Amino acid sequence: MVLARQRARTIAALLGFEAQDQTRLATATSEIARNAFRYAQGGQVDFVLEGRTAPQVLLIRVTDRGRGIPALARILRSEYQSPTGMGLGLVGARRLVDRFQIDTAPSGTTVWLRKLLP
Repeated sequence: MVLARQRARTIAALLGFEAQDQTRLATATSEIARNAFRYAQGGQVDFVLEGRTAPQVLLIRVTDRGRGIPALARILRSEYQSPTGMGLGLVGARRLVDRFQIDTAPSGTTVWLRKLLP
């Protein structure tokens, strides 16, 4: 989780994001990575630059092979409190990026976080 957060901040800085957006991206990445670690015992974080010309987008993709998120709709509506926390990781991460997408199934979950480059 710490490495994912550090990498997100470093990549955001290299791409010219201001300090506040670097922090937002690092926080969103660490929240999703923390969920993958806590609920799926691990996962993978990928950083991808989408587009060859402006507007380009930084895509951060977090994947895991857990059992999926059965209460996803309730979590995203802020109606769910998990037994291990408040269920705010996904909702908080969604607020920190320009575009948020999540696919979940019994075979795993993938979260895409996207932020337009400055």
